Amino acid sequence: MAKQKIYRMGEFAQRLGVSRDLIKYYEKHQILTPQREAGNQYRYYYHAQYPAILIGRKLQNTGHSLREIQHLLNEAAPDETASETAHQMARLERELRLKTLFLEKLKQLHPLQRQAAEGTFDGRWATGPRPALTFFPFSAYDRFLELDEADLDALAGWVDATPAADYCGLVRGGTLTYGFAIPQDQAQALELTGSGLVTLPPCQAFWYSMQSTRRPLNHEVGSEAEEIALQTAPALSKLAQLGLTGDEPICVYNLFESHAEGEFCYYQQVSIPLAE
Repeated sequence: MAKQKIYRMGEFAQRLGVSRDLIKYYEKHQILTPQREAGNQYRYYYHAQYPAILIGRKLQNTGHSLREIQHLLNEAAPDETASETAHQMARLERELRLKTLFLEKLKQLHPLQRQAAEGTFDGRWATGPRPALTFFPFSAYDRFLELDEADLDALAGWVDATPAADYCGLVRGGTLTYGFAIPQDQAQALELTGSGLVTLPPCQAFWYSMQSTRRPLNHEVGSEAEEIALQTAPALSKLAQLGLTGDEPICVYNLFESHAEGEFCYYQQVSIPLAE
């Protein structure tokens, strides 16, 4: 029987269209084992080892960790592979929901960004309906809320759901709370949970621009009233022009910001419950 052809790392990686670093990672995680010859430090790979690279890359591209890949290639029984496939299906379905929602948001945002780039956005509000929102609060204006272990675990899910879930401020009853908001049906589909969730009924959304000196993200806050005014004064002013009192719970978040001629311009959105 003819002896199998072997390759040095660089040639092996090149012939498979992958990087040398990937080969090294696969070695580290025991997905691939090189042959070493006495007297030198070179690593050699058999031609028959290439499927491990291609299968590993496929699994990696579908979201598997290197540890999971090593297990699936070397140890997994049929019931384990079936279980892992089901897990991957659920993970990919969630990822598709997130990306679909984010794509829709980008389609709504892009025309406004174009107007800002072309200087044609005149500050008048663009309005549109928004579905019922689910809000997960985790921070007051100057401190974290006390969350139990279950809610801290739930918070990790909300963070993973960004940017489909928006980081925003909620003004309700004169109190400012920070957290995440997402359409209620999406929160349910993504299984986003929490004991202190706030449900906002169907809303009307308004976009507007606000010019100001940029605050650093780690700025020191003043009183809660000052912080509410800083976050919502432009929004409340616009609401007053529309005959709205601001007593309704309102949700405010930044769409994006720009910097021109020494000034920062924030493009924000405020959502308020629709009148019944």
